[in-house]
Amino acid sequence: MSIPDRLKIKPVDENVVARMLELLPDIEEELEAGGDAEALLQQWYQHANHRYTTDAFLNYWKSTSEEDFVLTALNPEPTVDQELQFLEACAVIDAFKTGELSEHETDYYLNWLEIQFPESNISDLIFWPDEWFGDASLFRDPGGAFRPESELTSEQMVGYAMARCGRSLPGTPDNLVLPHPLPPTG
Repeated sequence: MSIPDRLKIKPVDENVVARMLELLPDIEEELEAGGDAEALLQQWYQHANHRYTTDAFLNYWKSTSEEDFVLTALNPEPTVDQELQFLEACAVIDAFKTGELSEHETDYYLNWLEIQFPESNISDLIFWPDEWFGDASLFRDPGGAFRPESELTSEQMVGYAMARCGRSLPGTPDNLVLPHPLPPTG
């Protein structure tokens, strides 16, 4: 199940991406030299929706590409979707599980999910369910490897996120089974 069209990030003007890719090495160079990069940063932030620390400009290359750094900066700020349906939230989680998201999309949709389900810590639920539940034995064998049969479905993950934050989505199945008790917050 792919991300529904209405939830997809709108494409960014290629000219804007190209201009920001041109600005990036200039900003880095100016910051590394200890200069004043304010004029360059003003140009950058004419387009960017995400504010980076100075340190991020100097160290992004350790964890991401120039293009993903720029595209992440251009991602819109996620907001609460009052029209969100249960199956739409499941589709977003499915996109993580199938690996269909690029790096900047992963960043956006993780933030988006956290906005939809505040205080649920849904990123841990998706990627580290043993940590989220506080009980590795639910998901790992005695040697520490994840047991595939214990993997939660996207529907269960959305169910747990809703239970944790108190939000109910239209279209939630009446017979949704959550196999483990909701862990205490803490």
